[in-house]
Amino acid sequence: MSRATAQRLPVGQTAGQAAGQLAGPPAGPAAGPSGSLSGGPLAGPLAGLLDRIPVPAPHPHADALREELAHWLAGTGLLDHEGTERLLEQGHLELASRCWGDLPAGPGLRTATQWLLLGWILDDHFDRHWLGDPSDEADRTVRELAALLAPELAPDAVAPAPRTALARAFRTLWQDSVALTGPAWRARQTADFRCYLESSLDFLRLRGATPTVPQYLSHRERGGATRCAAGTVELAHRLDLPEQFHHHPQLVDLRSRFDHLVGWANDLCSYRAETATGHGNNLLCALEVHERLPQAAAAAQVAALCGAELTTLEFLAEGIARGSHWPPQVRCYVRALVRFAHALLHWMATTVRYRPEAVPLPRAR
Repeated sequence: MSRATAQRLPVGQTAGQAAGQLAGPPAGPAAGPSGSLSGGPLAGPLAGLLDRIPVPAPHPHADALREELAHWLAGTGLLDHEGTERLLEQGHLELASRCWGDLPAGPGLRTATQWLLLGWILDDHFDRHWLGDPSDEADRTVRELAALLAPELAPDAVAPAPRTALARAFRTLWQDSVALTGPAWRARQTADFRCYLESSLDFLRLRGATPTVPQYLSHRERGGATRCAAGTVELAHRLDLPEQFHHHPQLVDLRSRFDHLVGWANDLCSYRAETATGHGNNLLCALEVHERLPQAAAAAQVAALCGAELTTLEFLAEGIARGSHWPPQVRCYVRALVRFAHALLHWMATTVRYRPEAVPLPRAR
């Protein structure tokens, strides 16, 4: 692998320029039906990437996991029956089953899956329900959630009384997470979740405007969504890594590749659904509007960036996993991150969530 492939995207450099350096002239997007593994909604340029990565095997108790989590979701009161069914049709529980198919059933797997589900529901609020909403509901919800999730809340601490079903669900989830983790994980997850909330509010303030490529990349760097996802991986495996490992340059680099890969692949696959709702905070939109690239060329360049980041992620993870000087929990963590990325890429390319004709979920009760 070339040294250029292993370098991070330089600050201020456009994604289009980086793609040209990493992958040469962009190829046109490959065709594929929106529901197939070979090409989801705008996933044609990802087809070559998906062809070379395995689809992780599902959990041996996938049906029981689905039944348990569907029952939990209905009990939260977040969605009506139709909304719950629509969310489940998007394949989130199947995604969790493949992300963590190598884990025993238990509280770690269950709680991590709940983080994924509530995260997607909260994304729906930011991306659909609150987009263009002139009220202060988004700000109020963000302040409430930020107050509920705090590292100083011990298992027996009393959190503020939540006012909405969403806040009640997150409070219970946080209490369950506190019981399973140590202070280092709680501090990281709190900081990352608050970054996600604040960056999502910043996006809402754009009111559909399309940021420039440097603005978009800066916004992605500040956002905590993919770091929260990495936190769920750590939670599912009950690893609770000490801070000294999280700050190690090799792990910092590996997580940066993971962040880029997940964020940019999500942009690629969600582009059509997002633009259909007036969502302009997407790397493809930035390349089209500000770099004046045709949509197919922009998609191919983002796919090239995803390919480079996946190659580097796998390379770095393999080196750490084979390093006998690394503790077993660190080697487990990097392998789990790669498996999570593989499962997520296949899911993003095929889920009905990213079809533009998908109906927005009902509002929270």
